[in-house]
Amino acid sequence: IVGVLSVFMSWEENSEWISETSQIAILVTAVIFTFISFISAWAAELRSRQLLLMWLEAVFIIPLYFLVDISFIAIMGIVWIVQIAEIFDIHTTKWLLVAAVSVFTMAQFYHWYGISIFTAVVGSVTLGMFHLFAVITTHRANREQLLREQTAALNRELIATRELLSQSSRQSERLRIARDLHDLLGHHMTALILNLEVATHCTEGKALQKVEQSLALGKLLLSDLRTAVNELREDDTINLRHSVEKLIADIPGLEITVDFMSAPAIHDVDLAETLLRCIQEAVTNILRHSKATHCRIALTEAYNEYFLTVKDNGKGGSVVTGVVAGVVAGNGLKGMSERVQGAGGEVSWQQEQDGFLLQLRLPAGDSA
Repeated sequence: IVGVLSVFMSWEENSEWISETSQIAILVTAVIFTFISFISAWAAELRSRQLLLMWLEAVFIIPLYFLVDISFIAIMGIVWIVQIAEIFDIHTTKWLLVAAVSVFTMAQFYHWYGISIFTAVVGSVTLGMFHLFAVITTHRANREQLLREQTAALNRELIATRELLSQSSRQSERLRIARDLHDLLGHHMTALILNLEVATHCTEGKALQKVEQSLALGKLLLSDLRTAVNELREDDTINLRHSVEKLIADIPGLEITVDFMSAPAIHDVDLAETLLRCIQEAVTNILRHSKATHCRIALTEAYNEYFLTVKDNGKGGSVVTGVVAGVVAGNGLKGMSERVQGAGGEVSWQQEQDGFLLQLRLPAGDSA
């Protein structure tokens, strides 16, 4: 709208300068085209494309400042500085803000020098403040969005941790009940059976028949008790998939597939927590550093070892392969590596053209 009005008003005021109006029209068309490209999915795939289009916009907007003497042409610069605030951090943005306002101020003095310095000063200060307001508003919006995402991630983490702790508590309670049944009732039932067996040798007639029946019932009850204890001990599997689903629930912009069809049974709470924390860190890295739209999490077992694979479809650069000791990693991968190595496992990753692959190997030990 700003561009079209600029062309129309320039033509209306300077109808004899067809060449100048044509230049303005060409520049406005270029700005519109680059802006539409900037907000397209094609540009969103790579930051380098956004930067290229953003600087092209600047190249087209600066001549417009000097060709058009209408002050509201600065709205194009305000839109441009908002894009800057979306891409760069606040420290870089403030210097580009100063540069943008300075260029507009020079253009205002170019148009109004010798005619009305007051108009140039007022226009520069007023629209410069609008530039600043746009940057502050965008920065606050970005900050609020980041805080909302962090809050949602923390909430998912707490829910997943609570689920894991709940399963751990249930497992501990089952084991306590199983031990109590075995140590207390089991021993008492064994003593009762022994006493009944002795009584069969000291009893005659109808009383002997009743003692033998009681002995049979006691042995049956002891057998049922042992079966119940075994079932309680066997039912101590940690449902890691349930905790993972809690962790990844409602993550915007990322489709996550959880493949636990070949996953082994996990009985060790510490092992389950290690796997959950590694999955959490992997998903966090994808959200922060990748433009992936899909991620696959798979857990398998082979040769008494657990293998966790996290693969995304984010756009990568050159292929880099290595183990922890051979690749410079960020704090997230370093923390994950330390956690896995503390559990006796290893971590490896590979950046490919079609995404990032993370693999973990953990010993199953006696947990499965």
